[in-house]
Amino acid sequence: MWRSAAAVLLSGLLLTGCTVALVPEHQEMPPSGIDLVIEISGSPGVTFQGSLGTGNINKSIEGQVPAEFTVRTAVAAVVSVTKEREDGELTVFVLRAGKEVARRTTTAPFGTVILVYRVGP
Repeated sequence: MWRSAAAVLLSGLLLTGCTVALVPEHQEMPPSGIDLVIEISGSPGVTFQGSLGTGNINKSIEGQVPAEFTVRTAVAAVVSVTKEREDGELTVFVLRAGKEVARRTTTAPFGTVILVYRVGP
């Protein structure tokens, strides 16, 4: 009886556009996260501005290459940076435990790099 009632409820929620996240009973707290290093490099003198987010936290970033930021996240890191000049190259790297896990580059005039790195499996 219980299983059929749960199945009907779940089906009704899915049909109405709601989503249900099932969390194991033994998991009381979400994972604490890992540290990621975001490196921004490129042609000498290239300046940038943009944002760095980790799910529920988003902050503005700006600077000149090379630059480095560290974030802690259990979900993902989202980086969006735009060159403040026409020429040159801008590259964003994500390092996890010292190893490169993602990279994006632009050489477009006033180009933007958007990089999303998911922490999960």
